[in-house]
Amino acid sequence: MITVAYSLITYIVMGLSPDSCGHCLAGIKSELIQVPGVVGVDMNPREAKISILTDGPVDEELVRAAIDAAGCDVVGS
Repeated sequence: MITVAYSLITYIVMGLSPDSCGHCLAGIKSELIQVPGVVGVDMNPREAKISILTDGPVDEELVRAAIDAAGCDVVGS
């Protein structure tokens, strides 16, 4: 039997809004999906939230760095 534990973590970010274009949203997703352990990304621009699905331990600093590289700032999780 194979068991995989998934976690869903949500971040509140500045720089994500309903006015964010599809290109910008794709850029954020592209940065986050490269973080080891991240297997999915969902964004809610209206609520300024980014949720990541992980399949194991993920380095929090790498996630924050990816969000920063995409032009957003984490203000809460």
